[in-house]
Amino acid sequence: MHLRSLVLLAVFLGSAHTKFHSHFYNFLLGKFGKPIADDLLRPDLGTKGSFGGGNPNATGLPIVVIHGLAGYAGLSKKSLLNKYYSYGQPKGTVFATTYARGKLMDSLQHGMQCDYVLKVRTLILAVHEYTGKQVNIIACSMGSPITRKAILGGHCVDSGVNLGRPINHLIHNYVSVAGANHGAIMCARQPFLNGICSPTHGLDCRSKFIQEINSQPFQYGKNMFAIYSVADEVVGLRNTCGEMASPLEGATPIVKTRLLHGAVIGGTTEDQWRCLQTP
Repeated sequence: MHLRSLVLLAVFLGSAHTKFHSHFYNFLLGKFGKPIADDLLRPDLGTKGSFGGGNPNATGLPIVVIHGLAGYAGLSKKSLLNKYYSYGQPKGTVFATTYARGKLMDSLQHGMQCDYVLKVRTLILAVHEYTGKQVNIIACSMGSPITRKAILGGHCVDSGVNLGRPINHLIHNYVSVAGANHGAIMCARQPFLNGICSPTHGLDCRSKFIQEINSQPFQYGKNMFAIYSVADEVVGLRNTCGEMASPLEGATPIVKTRLLHGAVIGGTTEDQWRCLQTP
């Protein structure tokens, strides 16, 4: 189940405290109303539940970061956001929310449920409208299949809720980082069959969710990239069906040879940044 690796990943990423800028939160209030604004803000997680906003007229494209299993927005700030700022991304133009609860055992007991997908989709739409620009995406680990479904739209496999039409025209660069795009080797022994390895909306390679998003090629943005490692111990090089786990059809692959899962996410920010600069 690789629980130890996931715990170490959480420790590796550390913790951080942050939240949406008041300017962006007020935009969300006016555009969507308080229930949706708070659903994205995640006040139940305190100051680590979200970040971003305050600079909608900045040059360049905004970035939306989607965390992985057992993650939350504060972790993404610690490992990714400050690196992007050091490379030249304007302050206030990187956004993230927390789609789950940020706790390992809780996350393992839930699959990629429709609520998670809808939250990610809503944030992408909100950032696009807030800035008036296309959005760059950094989708990490389990966040990649969740984000792909958010962009793809259509009906959720677990609830039947219709997300709407594809929104890939709003995405400029889509970057999958250690993405579980075809499932994850952690489901080899099929733990948490009602949760993370659910045959309906889990990371098992045969789940309805994974099968649906990979049923046909799809362009998730103008440009697509997949950064992954042959040494990834959580997603794995191959899934339980023997397929390559992280590549994304049509995406430019950036393959590492020695990086473990957490290091792929936190240790490839220069690669991520170069991908985001693609015109």
